[in-house]
Amino acid sequence: MEKVGSNTPFSGPSKGLTTIGNHCYAYSGDVSVSGSATEMLSFTTGKKYIISEFEYHGTIAQIGNNQLAIEVLLNGVSIIHTYFDATVNHTLWDNPPKILIPPLSKVVITLAQASGSDRNMQVTLVGKVYS
Repeated sequence: MEKVGSNTPFSGPSKGLTTIGNHCYAYSGDVSVSGSATEMLSFTTGKKYIISEFEYHGTIAQIGNNQLAIEVLLNGVSIIHTYFDATVNHTLWDNPPKILIPPLSKVVITLAQASGSDRNMQVTLVGKVYS
């Protein structure tokens, strides 16, 4: 089993997926999200399937009535396309979705905001790799 812990290398934020043994993660780092879809994560998986979940973080409380659009594409097909409004929709914030990612799949997660100034946002994805 691969070593996971304080000696595990972390190369910093990137759009890619890092796999260590049967665990995987991706972290976008701080990205300025504007009115158009901003690519937060983008990677192609290996020959095993992954059960994962993703979360988004950032200046949510300051959005007010400005909507934040969230989209997850799997092999070019939108499997999640929803929005977050600080006053209405808290579904993905309160309950991050679990996603089954098949082998050799292209995954892209984007965020966009409806209006207002750019927001600094982050996306994280964590999962377990199965053979």
